[in-house]
Amino acid sequence: MELRNQKIRQQNRDLAIMLMVPTAILAKIIYIYFLPDKYFFDSWRVVSMMTGDNFMVAWSGYQDVVDFHSSINILHLTNINQFSIWYGLIMTPVMMFIVSRVKEMELREVLFTLMATGVLNIYVFNINKEMIQILYFLAIYIVISFSIKNTFIKVLGCSVIYYIESINFRSYYIIMALMTVLVYFIFRWLRKRKWIRRRHIVITLLLCFIGVFVFFYASQFVAYEDYMEALNVRDGTTTSIDEGGGAASAIYNPVEVNSNLGIFMFDYVINAVRMMIPIELLFKSPSYAPFFIYQIFILFYLFRTMRNLKNIDKEILVALSVFVAFFFGSVVFEPDFGSWVRHEATTFPILQLMAFKSNVYENGPEINRSEKRIKAYEI
Repeated sequence: MELRNQKIRQQNRDLAIMLMVPTAILAKIIYIYFLPDKYFFDSWRVVSMMTGDNFMVAWSGYQDVVDFHSSINILHLTNINQFSIWYGLIMTPVMMFIVSRVKEMELREVLFTLMATGVLNIYVFNINKEMIQILYFLAIYIVISFSIKNTFIKVLGCSVIYYIESINFRSYYIIMALMTVLVYFIFRWLRKRKWIRRRHIVITLLLCFIGVFVFFYASQFVAYEDYMEALNVRDGTTTSIDEGGGAASAIYNPVEVNSNLGIFMFDYVINAVRMMIPIELLFKSPSYAPFFIYQIFILFYLFRTMRNLKNIDKEILVALSVFVAFFFGSVVFEPDFGSWVRHEATTFPILQLMAFKSNVYENGPEINRSEKRIKAYEI
């Protein structure tokens, strides 16, 4: 019976890979013909700066992005649709290769793969910042995939990539660099427990929040201006959103921070829950339902990986540490749910390790249900 189920899961994997191409094509059709203008704002600015047509005002914060895309523009493309199609042609096969390394998939994982393919081709594989971001996560994926026995060296390698990104691209990724190491040691502690109970999960989350608090508290003595900017960044960005006409998906702080670290952490905890379970989007517009479903998929795989923490291999343990560090760092800065979806989508190279490899299949004789319940409780 199990061999039959294994064969079905292998066929599911093959089906997912086969459907990724038509899904990518459909996503590009949606991108080119159906998305409203607001989704192209960043891409238009980058192209305008690259071509010098003065269609949009140049922003200094985009110059590094412009320089990157200019340096690889070997086809001399000049509009956003051309870049979108070209990057889709390059990156979709890369994602297919990554997925092809998976041996088995449940049907829900096929659906998640196709949803991720669509999201990536609509929001990431374009002339924008996210296209650069996913390259960093591909680098992290390569480090995780190295045949190095010492897991901590892999963790340090991933942390160094986050640090390099903080220097060259997004300064706040220094938080992810530090959190990756902290989270790894927390999970190492968790794996040593005889049983992983609910209280251990609660302690893990508390330690992560405390880690963020300690980082911000200490940063004021090292780089006070950066510390103050980080505390007030969300209030500043949401104010800019309001001045620009508002956005239904903006993530407003429950309480205005006003440079108060205590209020910042209060808002931080609430916003973390809001971003991980964005149910409020469903009350704003039914059109946000796909984003909500996609986020629930990610939440499911995150908690399944943590539930199976004692059984997952060290490769997935590193991927879990990197992703959790990314989440806790992102909570500080994401201005709206749209940006959160785009940025989170770039983690697919590591996220798929959790989604596809954290499920512990039974490869031997089937275990009866009572034994399964006992094992699930003990895990």
